[in-house]
Amino acid sequence: MNFEIINDFTQNNIDFNFREYYQLLVLKEENWRNYNQLYPFPNETIISILFSLARKYSICTKNVHYSICLIQRYLGLVEFNKKNRFTQNTLSSPSKEIYLFNEFQISICALNISCKLNQVYWGKTLEFKSIVNTYFERDEYQKLEIEFLDIIKFHISIPLVSDFVGIIIDGFYLSKNQEETYLAIIDFIYFKPNEFLCKQSFTLLALSVLCISFSMHDLNSIHFYIKWASNISNFTFQSVQFQINNIVKIAFNDKMTLKIINEQIWGNKK
Repeated sequence: MNFEIINDFTQNNIDFNFREYYQLLVLKEENWRNYNQLYPFPNETIISILFSLARKYSICTKNVHYSICLIQRYLGLVEFNKKNRFTQNTLSSPSKEIYLFNEFQISICALNISCKLNQVYWGKTLEFKSIVNTYFERDEYQKLEIEFLDIIKFHISIPLVSDFVGIIIDGFYLSKNQEETYLAIIDFIYFKPNEFLCKQSFTLLALSVLCISFSMHDLNSIHFYIKWASNISNFTFQSVQFQINNIVKIAFNDKMTLKIINEQIWGNKK
């Protein structure tokens, strides 16, 4: 993506006003932050299982991101439901049992639900049926899926970082190299949800991911993209700097790459 084209488009095209979009995003962000602070994210084992399943069966990892959030809702709500049903049971008639998942079962169930909601029909494949036969007793999967959905049925509308990215770059396309970088960073963010998804602004996170993606193959341009991000939003240049720094500090293991990026972010070449 060419920085000057972005700058001209966002400043001169009356059909695109990101500052108006931003007000809508803020409302979503408040709900998102409330959920992410209230409910626990799944552990690293579950997240690793989800990514492994997606890789093995060529499932878009956006379904993994969504699955992680579905499981988060489930973990947060299941205890409340158990307590509520226990109270009902002591006061009136017995309520139905709440099934317990192991890590493989909840991963398989959440990923399949995510695929269904995104019209990816993994559940109809022979591979999925083989997995179900391996990790579930006969007819157990359907009972567990119904139980899972019953608990989260009012909480399946979940904004993802990629949704915010889509709004920000509406009308543009990432190059192949940029898209690979972008997808890798987004996957890493969801692999470490407690590092990124509990208190951070969705919009700031999305803008920062884009700045890194646009500039990874031309690190001299990162300052221009930080300026672009602050110009089209209500975030300061410094807040975008700090968010980008936070991402690269956690996500990049290559010390030389990290050193070069930091030099460009902060302008502290030596």
